[in-house]
Amino acid sequence: MDKKTLRHIIQQKIKKLSETERKNKEKVLYEKLFENKNFKNANCIALTIPFGTEINTYPIIEKLFSCNKVVCAPVCEKETKKMTFYRIKSLDELIDGYYGIKTPPEIKENIIEKDNIDLILVPGVGFDSKNFRIGFGGGYYDRYLKDYNGHTISLAFKEQIIEKVPKNEFDLPVELVITD
Repeated sequence: MDKKTLRHIIQQKIKKLSETERKNKEKVLYEKLFENKNFKNANCIALTIPFGTEINTYPIIEKLFSCNKVVCAPVCEKETKKMTFYRIKSLDELIDGYYGIKTPPEIKENIIEKDNIDLILVPGVGFDSKNFRIGFGGGYYDRYLKDYNGHTISLAFKEQIIEKVPKNEFDLPVELVITD
């Protein structure tokens, strides 16, 4: 099966979860993430602002703020497929980006360079046992991660785990996939 078909099937499974099921699953994911040593030891953590069927990262962001960690989120350049991470200090500063996805404002002083990011929470639609992922189809993270030396973690519901992700030579696995 190709990535596009798998992406659709997995997203349909996620959409079938009730709000209560989803919140309970997310709670388990948060608890496991908050106990992870790489998460605890990271000073600067990059993550996406949730959109569509993605796992809600707002509670993670709030936790990071309360621990005085540096939080950054991406702005994606559609034409170049480049991703730049910007520091956020408050959820109130987020603005609408492409497709209505919330992003930090593009303020040059708030750019966080790749070498300063200790941990990236990498989003994905589907994952396999070797931690390869199916993303959302833009290839932004695979491009960004190719020369990234920090830690990578993805959060996934069990509905997002598949036998094998079809991959090409550009696809990179994440270090750890935390599931419910």
